Amino acid sequence: MTHGFNHSSADHSLFMKFTNSACTTLLVYVDDIVHAGNDLTGIQHITTLLNQTFIIKDLGDLTYFLGLEVARNSTSIHLCQRKYTLDILSDTGLLACCPSSTPMDYKASLTSNTGTPLTDPFAYHQLIGRLIYLTNTRLDITQYNT
Repeated sequence: MTHGFNHSSADHSLFMKFTNSACTTLLVYVDDIVHAGNDLTGIQHITTLLNQTFIIKDLGDLTYFLGLEVARNSTSIHLCQRKYTLDILSDTGLLACCPSSTPMDYKASLTSNTGTPLTDPFAYHQLIGRLIYLTNTRLDITQYNT
């Protein structure tokens, strides 16, 4: 909150600083920080301040953050979650599966007293969390195609 940064009302982990034509942003997640902007001097200044306070490690240009792969060229930035998605498929043993428009029988009647309870619900909960994150960051994969 100091040094001219304002907390974003849209995201509790985003901090922004605007001065004249310059913009500097900090995105904080646990012990990872991404900072970007069009003011190289401002970025270097906040990096120095953070290092004096916390002793940070500068990993250089952003290439991967929270499941997002980042590729840059001189005109654009491309975000991709291919590796994150492949990791989910690999971890669940579904890497070689074929796509399906409806992955289960939509007429199936599910009740709380049928079937066998999971022996380890943690793995299921973790998978659901990963899928929720993926669908919240990639809205296009949740669209229904006719």
